[in-house]
Amino acid sequence: MLTEEKRLLRMFYLLSETEGYKKASELAAKLQISERTVKKDVEQLKDLARKNGCRLEAVRGKGYVLKVEDPPCFEQSRESLAILFGNTEKGYKENPVYRIARAVMMEERADADGYFRLEDLAEALYISESDMKKKMAGVREFLGSFHLTLQSRPGRGQRLEGDELSRRFCFLELYENHFRKRVVTYQNQKYEEAFEDRGDKEEIRNTVLWIIRDSSLEMFDSFLNRMINYTLLMRNRMRAGRRIRREDCLWSRYQEELRRSREYRIAGQITEALGEFEGFERDDEETEALAVLLQIWEDLDEEDHLEECFPGLYGPAQDASRQLEEILTGRWNLPLSRIDSGFAGKMTPGMVRIFLQNRYGFSQARTVGNIVSDNNIKDSVQSMALADETALIIRERWGIVINEYNIQLLAVKFFRMINGISYSYIPRRLLVCSRNGRENARIIAEGIARRLGTDWIGRLTIEELYEGRKYPPEDYDCLIGTFPAYSYRYTWPYIEVGQIPQPEDYERIRREVVREGFDLKSVMDRCRWDTVWVHRDFAAGQTDGIFQLIAYQWGKDPEDKERLAGYFSEKRIARIHSQILTLMIPAGEAGRRIFELFLLKKPVTYMEKSVRAVVFAAVDFGGDPEILKLTEQILRKLSTGMEVLSRDVNSENIMDILTEKAREEL
Repeated sequence: MLTEEKRLLRMFYLLSETEGYKKASELAAKLQISERTVKKDVEQLKDLARKNGCRLEAVRGKGYVLKVEDPPCFEQSRESLAILFGNTEKGYKENPVYRIARAVMMEERADADGYFRLEDLAEALYISESDMKKKMAGVREFLGSFHLTLQSRPGRGQRLEGDELSRRFCFLELYENHFRKRVVTYQNQKYEEAFEDRGDKEEIRNTVLWIIRDSSLEMFDSFLNRMINYTLLMRNRMRAGRRIRREDCLWSRYQEELRRSREYRIAGQITEALGEFEGFERDDEETEALAVLLQIWEDLDEEDHLEECFPGLYGPAQDASRQLEEILTGRWNLPLSRIDSGFAGKMTPGMVRIFLQNRYGFSQARTVGNIVSDNNIKDSVQSMALADETALIIRERWGIVINEYNIQLLAVKFFRMINGISYSYIPRRLLVCSRNGRENARIIAEGIARRLGTDWIGRLTIEELYEGRKYPPEDYDCLIGTFPAYSYRYTWPYIEVGQIPQPEDYERIRREVVREGFDLKSVMDRCRWDTVWVHRDFAAGQTDGIFQLIAYQWGKDPEDKERLAGYFSEKRIARIHSQILTLMIPAGEAGRRIFELFLLKKPVTYMEKSVRAVVFAAVDFGGDPEILKLTEQILRKLSTGMEVLSRDVNSENIMDILTEKAREEL
């Protein structure tokens, strides 16, 4: 059945991507089946086409073609299949945890009371019972992040428990965030029916968007789209008798404050406007639930009225931000106040968001918005490490476990702060000469100023070739001229350019002269690493062995070693990017500044990902913004250039190589 369904969807996808007719022989060749099988599937293909906004037409001698009758429905189906089969062709695989969770949410194979047996669910999903049992821990963890649990009853099996809003939130996560990553799930018709519209989705979208855009509320586009899908889900769940019950939800204790909020007013406008569409009805509890989601999803970073909008949370969020700044500064010796005196203030909106999500019980929900998860913030392993550390502090100090989405938002804040740091610059001293006289040298100097600016130039002297001999070498950093190097002996760096310099001449000047004004070597010297090691062809059976080795190597005493080992066991301490696992901790945890690179003899697996190298960095930023900036750059260069670096680096030269790599991007 699964194979046949996959074949039909594939056939429909091929026809949807074809402007003209496609013969049975062409379809058969693409699908690697017989023409007889194609013709046998035609009746089922016609039914599939009707459900997806088009009609299958067969013409003798020409083949088959899809005639579109409902363009919005057809385009939506075509986009879904393009994602599905595009990912399949790229070799992507769906996380089986999400596939099982999706089936649990739809209560597949459940009896009238909602109980299901694992063996029955495994059969429905074409998964072996042993694999199903192995994945159930991950399924329970995922569902638990939405306050949903699986309750077991002897002789009956298991049943999903949790309030209706938590269920809907989980539905949205599985539908939206994992929809574009689905690659082998060909049995989701029932799941997608939960978000089915009645041909009025675009009208609903326009209605909701106009209300939100006409208000003072700011939302990311991805959350606006999520709100539209939520309204469709809300209608279908209400229609099935699955209504919000205030007494089941955490917001009931904050009902009075919630009803005074602007989000409740906007939610009321939305539910009132939706009442004009079939299947919607006004319900106070549904309005309150919608207000909760508006508060969770709105963009607070640009909000000027946080204190007015969230009077009960703004003060605690301010205090929390100040405490975070103090703790981070102490643990890492971070120069936060030197970089940005308003750091705590900029953290406050994020803390309001986290406190809001915790208030309503969704701080752990696995909402990984595409706007963050699909960008390149994970390239910055240092920003992610500081964000992970912040998440640990929030858990230790306020007992709140935050989700990956909020961690990545924190990382974006750290990267923005670090990216804004400027290295001190030593202006360059130039002597420009030409064998064709001073006027030609002046043309060269003017071209340099025009193409590269002048703010990097501390001294500029223009002379003809032989007059240049009278200037002392110690007064200049570089000589630029129009003659071969062997024509005259100089003791300072020399760059030969044409009498009319070309783009490649200017690029060489930028690379060899302008960049040299950034004295990154002195910054690296100030890092004062106590230990720098590169371990080549390191044999490791698993990453846990490496963690244990590091802990027992650098722990000062048995108690300290055990503490370090426990610190490393925290999942969010280690991050994998480009097959490099980075373990970055404050130097105080190890008692010294350490940089170790383990180049593995054979790849190992960590959290189901392949690892080719392990970086351990125990860092003290020394209250120096430039150290913070350089460490960010060298760690990022490791993750993006390991193929080249692994051939050349050793314990003696790795810091010099990484420093020059960092200079290249300035």
